[in-house]
Amino acid sequence: MSIKIVEVRELKKGSYIVIDNEPCKIVNMTSSKPGKHGSAKVRIEAASIFDNKKHQLLTSGGDKAEVPIITRTPHQVLSISGDTAQLMNMETYETLELPIPEDVEAKEGGEVQVQESMGRKIILK
Repeated sequence: MSIKIVEVRELKKGSYIVIDNEPCKIVNMTSSKPGKHGSAKVRIEAASIFDNKKHQLLTSGGDKAEVPIITRTPHQVLSISGDTAQLMNMETYETLELPIPEDVEAKEGGEVQVQESMGRKIILK
């Protein structure tokens, strides 16, 4: 499994969380004071690590949250066809094809970082 469980109060701005089954990076976090009959509420604003879409979560500070396990590995660019790159993992020598994001400059023979989480992969800037 590529997630772990932590309490919401352990999270902070810049850490990662799974919201709506999407791995996200926390961009803002606010909490309210505990009420008379309950615990503090935490509002989390986060952006998806794959498509940068905004996600929000309102939960209790004592609740459990899923945190994605994210790996980054170096890959060599074997070839480029249109907006797709054929890559080889520098550690395991496995090959794969991924779309090249618009803000990434990849050239044949060059090296890129591939980020993987929850079974999805993307080429990093």
